[in-house]
Amino acid sequence: MTVRQLFLLGGSAAFDVAAEEFVPASGGRNARIALLLQGGRNWQTYVPEYARAWQARGASRYDVIVPDHAGKFDVDQVAATLERATGIFIGGGHAPTYQRLYATEPLRARLRERYARGIPIAGCSAGALIVSRVCAFHPGEEDAGARIAEGLGLVDDLLVGAHFTADNALPHLLDAMVRARVRRAWGIDDGACVVLENEKFARVLGRAAYEIVMTDFSNRLYHSLEHPIP
Repeated sequence: MTVRQLFLLGGSAAFDVAAEEFVPASGGRNARIALLLQGGRNWQTYVPEYARAWQARGASRYDVIVPDHAGKFDVDQVAATLERATGIFIGGGHAPTYQRLYATEPLRARLRERYARGIPIAGCSAGALIVSRVCAFHPGEEDAGARIAEGLGLVDDLLVGAHFTADNALPHLLDAMVRARVRRAWGIDDGACVVLENEKFARVLGRAAYEIVMTDFSNRLYHSLEHPIP
């Protein structure tokens, strides 16, 4: 039976703790990881920060996917890179840009197909936000304020909030849950990684993450549970 794995990182402080499981899931020393970034000025300077955690665990092969200066992809080339990837890591940055690049066609379908075939997918911050059916951008990331947008759809009825404690993100996340009528959310701290297996919660690596369940949308009633339990 194929086990589908998602690694949702709250921030770059979770690179090492997530790599402890993401690298073996991707093939260990035989891994070939596709790193998806937003591009822009000096994007190359950020690559070593991602790769260091993989290389420290024996995974030295990776390919970087970025759009060109016009924000476009060579779709055939990207498809070939994703096809040979044994693990996929979606980076952090500007969440609306990541949503536009990777949670819309033609790349959305290709990422979904690779995930369905058992290729583990990790996302850090913005990359974690876009993995679910819908994603909520933080206020300030859009000129008009917070916005609900279509995500990759790798998991349903779930919203993700990154940098949860540092950004005091609970009010924003609750508002997004009500607006999108999404019952469950994860608030993930910078040094934490939430692991889902076959779209179900498996465990939290590193620091704290908070499982939030909305029990009454009309009255904004919810309960939350910290993982790991202190």
